[in-house]
Amino acid sequence: MSILDPILQHLVDADADSVQLRPGQHPYLYHGDAVAQTHHAALDPTALEEVALNLLDPAGLHSFSQTGRARGRHDVRGLGKFEFGVRRTDAGVAIALRRLEADETQRSEDESFNLAVDTTDFTVKDKTLIGILRAVLEFHVSDCVMSSGRPTRVRIGGRYTPIPWAVFNSEEIEGALGECLTDERREVLEQTGSLDVAVEVKDERGVSRRFRCNVFKHLEGVATAWRPIWDSVPNFKALMLPQEIIELAELPYGLVLITGPTGSGKSTTLSALIEHINQNAQKHIITLEDPIEYRFRDKESVIHQREIGVHTDSFSKGLRAALREAPDVILVGEMRDLDTISAALTAAETGHLVLSTLHSGHSAQAIDRIIDVFPENQQQQVRVQLADVLRAIVTQRLLPTVDGVNRVPAVEVVNASYAVANTIRDGRTHQLINLIQSGKKDGMIAFETSLARLVNNGLIDELTASRCARDQSFLRGQIANLKSATSPTDNLPR
Repeated sequence: MSILDPILQHLVDADADSVQLRPGQHPYLYHGDAVAQTHHAALDPTALEEVALNLLDPAGLHSFSQTGRARGRHDVRGLGKFEFGVRRTDAGVAIALRRLEADETQRSEDESFNLAVDTTDFTVKDKTLIGILRAVLEFHVSDCVMSSGRPTRVRIGGRYTPIPWAVFNSEEIEGALGECLTDERREVLEQTGSLDVAVEVKDERGVSRRFRCNVFKHLEGVATAWRPIWDSVPNFKALMLPQEIIELAELPYGLVLITGPTGSGKSTTLSALIEHINQNAQKHIITLEDPIEYRFRDKESVIHQREIGVHTDSFSKGLRAALREAPDVILVGEMRDLDTISAALTAAETGHLVLSTLHSGHSAQAIDRIIDVFPENQQQQVRVQLADVLRAIVTQRLLPTVDGVNRVPAVEVVNASYAVANTIRDGRTHQLINLIQSGKKDGMIAFETSLARLVNNGLIDELTASRCARDQSFLRGQIANLKSATSPTDNLPR
């Protein structure tokens, strides 16, 4: 068990839910739907099989020899109890271990968990539309797209993989929404062509689980994009986010923006910031979400979650109401229009910490998008207001790891230093890139620096980094600096 105990110690120290051990790969930690590669060496197939055989009792060994799968419990003095699953793959034996809380030790055996999904793992037992969604939950798949007349696709390791036999028509897709598709929402869909809803689906154990679902019309009918909503909020270690982002949760007031393209993990990062505040500060937090993605439970803070279209008509109305509800922190799911942006700036200006997201490719673009929403005669005033209230902009993208199974975040962090504020105020956002690249002492991280760290840690390859970098020369310099350093430093969890 010599190779297993240090990995389980890492699992406990990182406060992760489970660890996945695959032959020839580094161990991966899981927290909710977030994945983080560890620093442990790649696992030798022979050693991994020996670990599996030592874990299994006689009944487990019989099951493993007959079916290629087995499960059981493993106790480690000082670390606690673990549930494990063992499975034979083409590459060798794979093992998953999950921490058991004190109140879980009596769980029935049929409530076992599964190994992390890859393109060969994903299987659907119930070949119906709802059966596919249950498989998405079972295998912790991040996204599922169903489009009338086309094969359903699931996102695995950042790539959409088709399920050739899973072809549904518009009526079947809309029928899966059930009571969520009310007459009022159907009218919105007809008028606007798209709709966001939260849908409950019973998993294989009959437990209700929630999905965020966007319904939209297209040339050939109706399509839906499904994303599971997880009850456990991932922590920063599991998300592999740098320390500079954690520190943003400790700001007393101002505006913090998380930006990036769709599907880049913006909402998850926001949720991690809220949960960090919830665990470490006595605050009143109000969230405005469309729809609610993670369910928070009061810890040190008190949290009220409000869903757009259910508890308030719009982000802007919810924001204005929040100012009368004595909050310390306000989460705004997305700054998508003039009224919402104006209300968010006012809330930040009046002493609240406002956390929000914006669709943009980089920090300068995010600033320009905010300003360009306003009429031209108001834009200079907004520049001054934004320069005063902005505390930080985080831009992130999820990139495929070298094994093609998982994704890791590359981030750019811009702290609103005096120089950054002046640049915004004077309309010189094109100069931001120079401030970011030279702003390490102010806690800034250039996007290329983050890419170089991922390359240096073996999480992504140089080709992936090069395709994403805006400044190729700066990227090459950062990679070279890290390679030449005798003790490279980075902000990835160890």
